[in-house]
Amino acid sequence: MKARANKGRVLAALLGAGLCWSAAWAQTAPRPVDPAEVRPDPPPAAANAPAPVAATPDAFPATPTAVPLRTAPVGARIAPSAPSAPAPTEAIDPYAEPLGVIATPKAGAARAPARIELPIELPTDLPPALAEPAPADASALAAAILLEPGARSPQPALTAPDLEAYVDGLVPSALARGGLAGAVVTVVRDGQVLLSKGYGYADLARRKPMDPARTLVRPGSVSKLFVWTAVMQLVEQGKLDLDADVNRYLDFRIRDYAGKPATLRQLMTHSAGFEESTKHLFARDAAHLLPLGRYLREVQPRRIYPPGTVPAYSNYGAALAGYIVQRVSGLPFDDYVERRVLAPLGMRHSSFRQPLPKGLAADLAQGYAQAGAAPIGFEYVNPAPAGSLSATAQDMAAFMSAQLDAGRYRQAALLQPYSLRQLHAAAWRPIAGLDAIGLGFFRRDGRGPLAIGHGGATEAFQSMLVLLPEHGVGLFVSASGPGRAGRALHRDLVDGVIRRYFPSPAPARPTLATARLHGEQIAGHYENSRSSASNFLAIARLLGGASVRVHDDATVSVSTLRTSDGRPKRWREVGPYLWQEVGGDSLLAAKLRGTRVVAVSSDDVPAAMWLQPVPAWRSPGWMLPALAAALAVQLAAALLWPVAALVRRRVHRGLGLDARALRWRHWLQAGVVANLALAALWAWILARIEASVRMLDGGLDAWLRLAQLLGLASAATAVVALVYAYRLWRSPPHRLRRICAVALALACAATAWSVFALKTVTPALMY
Repeated sequence: MKARANKGRVLAALLGAGLCWSAAWAQTAPRPVDPAEVRPDPPPAAANAPAPVAATPDAFPATPTAVPLRTAPVGARIAPSAPSAPAPTEAIDPYAEPLGVIATPKAGAARAPARIELPIELPTDLPPALAEPAPADASALAAAILLEPGARSPQPALTAPDLEAYVDGLVPSALARGGLAGAVVTVVRDGQVLLSKGYGYADLARRKPMDPARTLVRPGSVSKLFVWTAVMQLVEQGKLDLDADVNRYLDFRIRDYAGKPATLRQLMTHSAGFEESTKHLFARDAAHLLPLGRYLREVQPRRIYPPGTVPAYSNYGAALAGYIVQRVSGLPFDDYVERRVLAPLGMRHSSFRQPLPKGLAADLAQGYAQAGAAPIGFEYVNPAPAGSLSATAQDMAAFMSAQLDAGRYRQAALLQPYSLRQLHAAAWRPIAGLDAIGLGFFRRDGRGPLAIGHGGATEAFQSMLVLLPEHGVGLFVSASGPGRAGRALHRDLVDGVIRRYFPSPAPARPTLATARLHGEQIAGHYENSRSSASNFLAIARLLGGASVRVHDDATVSVSTLRTSDGRPKRWREVGPYLWQEVGGDSLLAAKLRGTRVVAVSSDDVPAAMWLQPVPAWRSPGWMLPALAAALAVQLAAALLWPVAALVRRRVHRGLGLDARALRWRHWLQAGVVANLALAALWAWILARIEASVRMLDGGLDAWLRLAQLLGLASAATAVVALVYAYRLWRSPPHRLRRICAVALALACAATAWSVFALKTVTPALMY
């Protein structure tokens, strides 16, 4: 939940740098995430052979770098770690409670944490897929090598050794290549931990390694899965009704949309119609952290869509559900989750509390938002239920196992089986042919094995939790470092594991004869449904929209849906208004109402958002060029005015204007300078948001008010420019001066139009 110099990065700042980023199998940006193709599987490393990785000068020295690997016992039943004294080489808070370290494997299976030397050079060719273990005899070896032409290599079984070799071949190189400080990975199957491992460092300065049993990470919006679990517990007890007006459970009122209330079911499926809300999303420090009820009352966003009709991901909606749990249970949300969810699962190294209790704070991984930069400190989340969880990978294994085992963990029943089925089942499918959304769980059910889960992102951590219910498998990964690199890691890891162990090739389907006709029908400019419409964040809709175009071969492309190497994906129509990725298996589909296109989306992004056509009156197709031209004209005028004045002074020639016209000219000059200052101020504000989303905690409000005053002044400048152009048109001056005056008047009018069309002038600073 961050902005860049280009359009896509500005959108990422305004919409994506929140608690929820689209997942790799389903997306976390306030825009659709970049899709990815899975790299070929890396080969197993020979004994004592280093694994090649990419050079990352900003994050690693130009010499072989040791990345520590911390491993939990493989094949052990999930259980809280036994207390143990901290390692003498690690600096531990003397007041911290003993949290325990990785349990020792059974006799004969003990092993010390491994260290892998990572050379800096990247091979020119990607490594081939990991092979199966070599056959025991020569005849079997020959049979394995001399395959029939076109025969497929055997599918590896999901075993702890093979999985560990595969993950070891992928994660360390991703850390080095992307400048990530560290990562943890946990995989469970049928209640057993197949893999629980740390890579890289939890603290770069102290060279403290990532420990899957001890190091806490910030999973961001993965926290929402705990909220939905708590909601279903209260539904089982008859204390909550998913289809009742949420105002029944609140001490303040959520505004209706055209007389229609919001329900818990709509909150869980992100269809209550809320616009994006980012003010106070992250608090600058503990002193600025707001009580949950106060936060929800003060920043209540507008409902801009009819309920139950448009998917629009909402952190506010999830936090509201958490507050309802607090109100109905009579316990603060933190207490309720600790007693009813974390404690039954033995998750004693996890907490929603902010700041963390002293016994856990010492084990929190440092958060690095950029490669080579200093850590940013603990991230305080105001809508706490939506993203304040701190947890270890080992604890997340327990949560995944309960979700996979009919709601049971050991002797405790987290949920009844029928409640868990309701939680995971398809609750709403916004576009036919694409994925559905469960009651808060994102689903990928249109291709490959059924996968459910959620992604999460803070400024410093990128995380993903995925469950494969049909196979009893769960995977959790979290990385600290640059957002793009973290998303690429969990995207490649999740997709790689699924394709390696549970392949499901897409069937070949012919291209329809209607491909060009339907492609031209959906071509145009689009914006994300997860957006703001009533405040200055509407700028993101202008700068971060998507465009759909048709190519000569009748394939279509969407500017925001790209391959792992940055190329726009191509799609060919294989069903009515259903397209399949060329050379891949991703799907794209359109929703129509009659002959009008309502939305376009892909299963590369979650079902909690879609792309919808931009109205013509504010289409970026003309607004961006018009605004750029308007600013260019005004900048040229501001630069040429003093030059022209010097020339006139040298040749002793006046303007030939009367006193009244001269006053209009001076007012116009001042207004043009104010317009240019306004543009510069907005560029600075967006850059500050890019530097830290915590600037949206009210730290920019004074500057936003100044921008609003300059915005109001732009309307006056437009009036002055039009009057001045009219007076010049009726006076004797030569034609060039008239043309310049008219051009300047149009430029000022376009600036004023943009100010109000982009909602940069509003009575309240709610965003």
